[in-house]
Amino acid sequence: MLLALGLAASALPPLAVGAAPAAASRPAASAPAQPAAFERQAYAIPYKKFVLQNGLTLLVHEDHNVPVVGVNIWYHVGSRNEKRGKTGFAHLFEHFFFNGSENHPHGFREAMDDLGANNRNGTTNGDRTNFFEDVPVSALERTLYLEADRMGFLGNYISKEMLERERGVVQNEKRQGENQPYGRVHLEQVARMYPYSHPYSWSTIGSMDDLNAASLDDIKEWYRTYYGPNNAVIALAGDITPERALELVKKYFDSIPPGPPLPRTETWIPALDRNIRDEMEDRVPQQRIYRSYHAPAWKDASLQHLALFADVLAGSKSARLDKRLVYEKGLATSVHAGIDDNELGSTFNIVATVKPGIDPALVEREIDAVLNELLAQGPAPAELARTRAATLAKFARGLERLGGFGGRADVLAQSMTYGGKPDAYLDQLDVYAKATPAEVKATAGQWLRAHHYTMTVKPFAKLAAAKSEVDRKVLPALGQAPDVKFPAIQRATLSNGLKVLLLERHSAPIVNVALAVDAGTASDTPAKAGLAALTLDLLDKGTATRNAFQLSDELESLGAQLETRSGSDLSIVRLQATAAKLPAALQLMADAALHPAFPADQFTLQKQRRLAGIAQEKAQPNALAMRVLPGLLYGSAHAYGKPASGYETSVQGLTRTDLQTWHAAWFRPGSATLVVSGDTTLAQALPALEAAFGRWQAGSAPSKPAPAVQANQGKRLFLIDKPDAPQSTIVAAHLAQLQGQPEDLAMEPVMQNFGGMATSRLNRNLRLDKHWSYGTSGQLSAVRGQRAFMVVAPVQTDKTREAMQEVAKEVRGAAGARPLAGEEYGSIMRNMTARLAGRFETINALENAALNSVNLGLDDAYWPSYAARMRALNEGQLAGAAAKFIRPDELVWLVIGDLRKIEPGIRELGWGEVTLLDADGQPLPQR
Repeated sequence: MLLALGLAASALPPLAVGAAPAAASRPAASAPAQPAAFERQAYAIPYKKFVLQNGLTLLVHEDHNVPVVGVNIWYHVGSRNEKRGKTGFAHLFEHFFFNGSENHPHGFREAMDDLGANNRNGTTNGDRTNFFEDVPVSALERTLYLEADRMGFLGNYISKEMLERERGVVQNEKRQGENQPYGRVHLEQVARMYPYSHPYSWSTIGSMDDLNAASLDDIKEWYRTYYGPNNAVIALAGDITPERALELVKKYFDSIPPGPPLPRTETWIPALDRNIRDEMEDRVPQQRIYRSYHAPAWKDASLQHLALFADVLAGSKSARLDKRLVYEKGLATSVHAGIDDNELGSTFNIVATVKPGIDPALVEREIDAVLNELLAQGPAPAELARTRAATLAKFARGLERLGGFGGRADVLAQSMTYGGKPDAYLDQLDVYAKATPAEVKATAGQWLRAHHYTMTVKPFAKLAAAKSEVDRKVLPALGQAPDVKFPAIQRATLSNGLKVLLLERHSAPIVNVALAVDAGTASDTPAKAGLAALTLDLLDKGTATRNAFQLSDELESLGAQLETRSGSDLSIVRLQATAAKLPAALQLMADAALHPAFPADQFTLQKQRRLAGIAQEKAQPNALAMRVLPGLLYGSAHAYGKPASGYETSVQGLTRTDLQTWHAAWFRPGSATLVVSGDTTLAQALPALEAAFGRWQAGSAPSKPAPAVQANQGKRLFLIDKPDAPQSTIVAAHLAQLQGQPEDLAMEPVMQNFGGMATSRLNRNLRLDKHWSYGTSGQLSAVRGQRAFMVVAPVQTDKTREAMQEVAKEVRGAAGARPLAGEEYGSIMRNMTARLAGRFETINALENAALNSVNLGLDDAYWPSYAARMRALNEGQLAGAAAKFIRPDELVWLVIGDLRKIEPGIRELGWGEVTLLDADGQPLPQR
């Protein structure tokens, strides 16, 4: 929905100009035939705006619920500012911003880890570059110092060595993207839809040739031109007053000289003179159809009409394309419609993944038929009303997030940058909420009856810098990390023995309810692998009294969402609802969870989609590795030894009776817990929970034996061939300790430092130092029983052997050869404690913590005392935990890549027996 607003599903509602009131009434429900009266103030983010004398715009939003400030800086520069032959500069420069600056010649990632930043990143698109981080309020001044130094004092710090290093990282990022199924479609699409001279005709990441040709002088000139304060907006949202924010921003930014005035094209929307068709061959398991039309620019109000049209067309079970292609005719396994909104001009896109065995021409004809029918008739009032209810509920959920991509700070910065005022998004939302069927029909007819592209597979005030007395060589000290607040855990039990756990949080009018059933994929047998996951997939596809579409429509009308999933140990039915509609939404949740009908048509459809999903998993190297690895470590007969989605053979053999039998056995109130979090109390929630779930017949589920597995004796290496792959996916793993060890807490900073963050040992070695990889990770699996230690490292093909040696070295180091000590210990402990300030910001985070407590049997004091216990850990405890959990001599290696190029080098390592596997993890004949 509302892609034109640029808001993710977790983004916040927008704001009013100046200082909007902090509280406002919510919009009333609307009758299906009339749009609801849109109350702008209910979706406004209060702010204050300041403009420094050098042109820097500062936006400040106060919210003192948590001691965190979301910092978001937008530079109005993207790939649209590049020229042919010099593409990729904007994205490359985003990478430079993380390498330190003139007065702080140390990595920005390390600085953020050290001060406990959360939710941090930098991104680039065609129109802008942004950087964001959520920081404890005690670290805000240092953060602003660092951001100011990147803005004003980076040019002289850029070196030839830095250019070479980051160029290699970006090229690996490009390889990784293009190595994914359908990863090259966008490159072809923009090249065909836009004229050769149009700045959207090349990709943001640029071309390999242009990146190789970029000179140091080119890079420095780019920085001087586009990264001045007059071309930037900084938005601060959270535990800060406007006065204090202005004081700090003026202190560090006011003396930075402005950049030159910049010409900016407002719009440039090409018109295709004919329909264009392309075909592409790729290593993909399913055919896919891409259809694209040119659309209005970001600031054009009519773009919201197209966003509404897209939501009616696809995106829910009752949307027209979903219903026709996926559910009624079974021609596609998925379909999507949406807006890719951009400053110069946008695109309206339809994507359909064709069901195996179906002629894509037939799918395309059905797309045309449904699209033409909707263009001719226009959307029904009820369709628009349902879409609005779901959309406004998404905005209400987004009210929680301060920073990050799509948070309040991001919304303000985007509106100021693209719309020229901080509340431009409110104008867009106003159009969206008030659009009539006739307006939507008219706009869609104007843009979607035009030629299309189909593929099968933006004057200048006198500015000056202020005199500064800041000593930029002095790094501001960090304040003491703020205390972490965790709500009291309240418990109750329903009349049938169903346990209830409540965490109150009244910052937004929303409530989450998760039914956690002690089943999960560990309940599957080898012969019926995938049964738990398939059963959960079908819970919301129809009940004894509602079919899938009725259930979906009723949920949407309440602004509620229902989702299901199976982890290793728990099966989850999760409701997201508004507080006012919670009792009615709980009735729908209970109906889906307790009375599934497993309709024959939906069962057949979902099984086909699951089989298509397994094929997709096999096509993606990392997903394939995670399918094969459990069997290598635990054995295929073990509770944790099977892929969650199952095997083709096991899924193919499943019947509706299997699902009904599994559900009857495992969905029992004595083995389940309701986790409630958000804007409710126990007194309010219990009657609604009892009314919804109290008639569930008492009883308990069977046990799930998951015995410990003996340690691997000697190294084993397994190889899977992926011909012509530009990267190899390296996995090194072994079985570690059972849950419940005294050292469990100490292993968290050990694993975070080893492979859990951008500046971890693994990532520093393979990405930041050697630039062989775009990113690596190391973790302990989150199962209730015996966990697995694992490393995942996608690397460029020609460095496979060398990267394996580096991974082995880092594993030995973490196990004890290079223990965590000194400044490295101090830095990781600051990271682990300071970043806790924002860990429990949302009710989703509270819910996840509570579900972890349910799964692992943690006592109610675990999370309230977590921060204190973490701060108390010493070097010796971390070293002892690492030595106990990490066992280099027991590693099992799995490598997926082009064996023609990498197998000889791997065998030369002499690390043990080498076994070739197929994509199902079955041994192949040796060669």
